[in-house]
Amino acid sequence: MSVSFRFRGHATGVAAQMKVPFHETVETQASSALPPTGGYSSSSASHFRYRDIFRFEHARTLVTGSRLSDVMRDSGPERVHSTLIQSVIEGLDILGVVTADRIEAHIVSEHVSGGSGEPTVTLAGTRFENLKIAGVPVEIDLATDVLDRYDTHAKFCEGYRGDERVRGLFRRNPDEEEKEFRPSFVNRFLSHLSDEPAEELPSVNGITGLSLVRSMGKPSPLFKRYGHVIHVQGFGTIRLAEVGVSSLTRSVTMMHVNMGSPVMGDMAVGSGEDGGSDW
Repeated sequence: MSVSFRFRGHATGVAAQMKVPFHETVETQASSALPPTGGYSSSSASHFRYRDIFRFEHARTLVTGSRLSDVMRDSGPERVHSTLIQSVIEGLDILGVVTADRIEAHIVSEHVSGGSGEPTVTLAGTRFENLKIAGVPVEIDLATDVLDRYDTHAKFCEGYRGDERVRGLFRRNPDEEEKEFRPSFVNRFLSHLSDEPAEELPSVNGITGLSLVRSMGKPSPLFKRYGHVIHVQGFGTIRLAEVGVSSLTRSVTMMHVNMGSPVMGDMAVGSGEDGGSDW
């Protein structure tokens, strides 16, 4: 029986659903999708402004899927299918409260035909540049090195069992004034964290959700931090660098923004997901 490969992958720049004072769906900006046959897709948008609520200077996405024949490995030549997923947003400004010079999600995967069925996935290049919340610079340390070290789902499960760098991504910060004062609505965004992680990698429907944020620099009196979640009174909640890991794919959303009163709406900034499998 011959084996074919079906590519999957998509990326989006900025998307939003507004509720108050306008009930509108903002058309997704810079969206690219990879066809099952592989190939190339890109999209861009420049100088975008939604009313006076948010804007960005430039957004672009890129997805590619290629078959690489006779790639030399230690075990000999192998047939590899590779995907690249990239989403870049520059000059982001949300109500003057959230600003960033550059936000990038970068995913590269390789799938060896006839192998274990799991791709290797790396996130090197994923980053925030000059992110500010309420005018305060926020230094984000992302654990892309940890996920890239355990670049398959099986390796990630193994790393969770024995590597404190992996388990630390699922452990609550012990420095927790937040425990006592954390708003109840924030808890659902922190469900992957616990005082002592479980023995086996937690998942829901085969997908493990976590954040790449390892640390966030110094606190500020202008906002509250709860893990990778930042809450700004009168603005809303910002969630940073959320990742989904499964046996066939990894997804990244660099920023979720849940705006509260007086402006209400939900935004996703810098999203991508890779995939693909033999069939």
